[in-house]
Amino acid sequence: MALFVAINAKYVHTSLSVRYLQTVAGEDGKIFECSINDSITKVSEDIFKTGEKHILFSCYLWNIEMVLKISEILKKADENIIITLGGPEVSFRAEEMLKKHSFIDHIITGEGETKIKEIVKNPPDRGVYDFGVVENLDDLTFPYKKGELSTLKNRLVYYETSRGCPFSCAFCLSSAKKGVRYRSLSLVKDEIMEFINSGVRLVKLVDRTFNSDNKRALELVEFIKENSKNTSFHFEVKAETMSDELIDSLADAKEGLFQLEIGVQTTDSETLKRINRRENFDKLKSVVERLSKNKGLHLHLDLIAGLPKESFKTFKKSFNDVYMLKPHDLQLGFLKKLSGAKITDKDGVFSSFPPYEVIKTEGISYLDIVMLKDVCGVLERLYNSGVFKNTLELLEKEYETPFDMFYDFSSFYDFKESISQKRLYEVVYEFIEKKGLGEGFKNALIYDFCLCNRDCLSFMTTPSDMKQKAFSFLKDDEKVKMFFGEYIDLKPTERYKKLRFEQIGDKIFAFDPAKHKACDVTKYI
Repeated sequence: MALFVAINAKYVHTSLSVRYLQTVAGEDGKIFECSINDSITKVSEDIFKTGEKHILFSCYLWNIEMVLKISEILKKADENIIITLGGPEVSFRAEEMLKKHSFIDHIITGEGETKIKEIVKNPPDRGVYDFGVVENLDDLTFPYKKGELSTLKNRLVYYETSRGCPFSCAFCLSSAKKGVRYRSLSLVKDEIMEFINSGVRLVKLVDRTFNSDNKRALELVEFIKENSKNTSFHFEVKAETMSDELIDSLADAKEGLFQLEIGVQTTDSETLKRINRRENFDKLKSVVERLSKNKGLHLHLDLIAGLPKESFKTFKKSFNDVYMLKPHDLQLGFLKKLSGAKITDKDGVFSSFPPYEVIKTEGISYLDIVMLKDVCGVLERLYNSGVFKNTLELLEKEYETPFDMFYDFSSFYDFKESISQKRLYEVVYEFIEKKGLGEGFKNALIYDFCLCNRDCLSFMTTPSDMKQKAFSFLKDDEKVKMFFGEYIDLKPTERYKKLRFEQIGDKIFAFDPAKHKACDVTKYI
C-alpha cells in the first residue's frame, strides 16, 4: 500500500495531483492531506503511524522544504520506508535532488498518472523516472471519489479541463512545454455537474489559460450559466485574446458565478519583450472595462515586481495603470526563478532557497523590493480587503497617483505584524488625523466600518436618542418595506438585531452589516 501525501499551502485548499494518483492506484493507495501551517513533527508522526512503507510526496514551491524535512525524519525512523517525490519542484532538477538527499528513493518527472500504479505495486531501484505526458486527457479518471465532494463543500476544490499553455512567458513553468491538450467537452460538462450537484461552493480551474480556445471556453461558460445553482467557478484568462462573444457572456453572468484572474504582470514595453509577452495593454484595459460593467463578476489582476528591464519608476507606472482599472483584487507578487522557467541569473539576483525570490535586479534595488513589500502589505489590508472603498476614494484625491497613497501609508504603519480588522480602522483614523484631513474622511471611514460591523470605534459618537428614533422607524411597516422588505415579517425587536442606525455628518443611515448594505433614511426617521 502507498500513501500519497499532499502538503497544501492552506487548510482550505485541496490537492488535485494526489487525487489523480490515488484514483489510478485504486486500492493500492491512500491519501494523507495537511498544510504547511501544520507542525513538521506532528505530520511526520501522523504519517508514520499509518504504518505505510511507501510514501509519495507531491512537491511544489511552497512545500518542498517541509517535504524534505519530513522525508528525512521518516527515513531515519525506519530505513525500510520508501520515499518517492514528484511534482514541478523536483521535476526540473531531479538528478541534483537525488544526489543531494540520500533519504530519497525515487523522483518522478513528468505526469505520473498513467504509470503510477507500476511504481506503487513494484517499487524500482533508486533513481529518476520520467513518466512523460498524458497525451489524451480523457484517459484520466475524474479525481474525486463518489460522495467525496459533499465533504469538501467549504474547501477550495481544484479541477482542470486542459493542460499546457499557448504562450511562453519567461517566468512561468508552462513555458517549458508548448502546446495545449484538452479534456473532451462532454466529459468536462459531466464533471462540472458533479461539482454543482454536490453543492461545492468554489471550483478553481488550474488551466493555465482558460480561453486558449475561445469557442470552447464560451461553450463551458454558457453551460455553467445554465446549470449552476450556488457553485462559483474561478479561472485564469488572457484578457487580450478574449473573443467578444466570451466577454459578453461573462459580462451577463449572475452575481458571484465567476471569478476571473488576469495576469497583467507589467505594462512596461521593454519588460514585456524580455519576458516573451506581447504589448497590448490598451486591449486588456478595454476588456477589463467591459467585464467590470458586471458588478457581480469578481476580477483579480496580477502584477509581478522585479521583472527584468523594469525599474522602480516603470513598476510604479504599471501599478498605477492596473489600479485605475479598479479590480476587486490587485495581487502584487515578486519574481521567482523557478526551475524549468526561462528566467536566468542574468535577470537578477535571487535567493538560493525556496521560493527563489528576487533580491535585486539591474533596475530595482533590494531597498526598492523591501519598500514594495511594505506597499503590498498596505494594498492587501486596505484595498483587497474591500472594506475601505469610500475612504480610499477620498484619499486618492489627495495624491498625485494611487501608488503614492499606498507608499505614504506604508511609511506610516508597518503591516508585518498581525493586526485585527477593528484595530486597522483605528490605524486609518490615526493616519487621517496625522495628515490633518477634514471631517469628510472620518465620516467615510465610519460609513465603511458600519457597512461590515455592529460594534463601535473609539472615535465614534452616537446621539442619545438614536435608539428611540430607530425603533420609531422599525415599527413603521411601510418604511421598513421601502428599504428592508426582506425583514417585513420580523418583529421590531428582531429587525433591530439585524440593523444599526448611525448619524454620519448631517445624515442618518440604516446599515445591514450582514449584507454590507446602507440606506439613507434621514427623511424617514
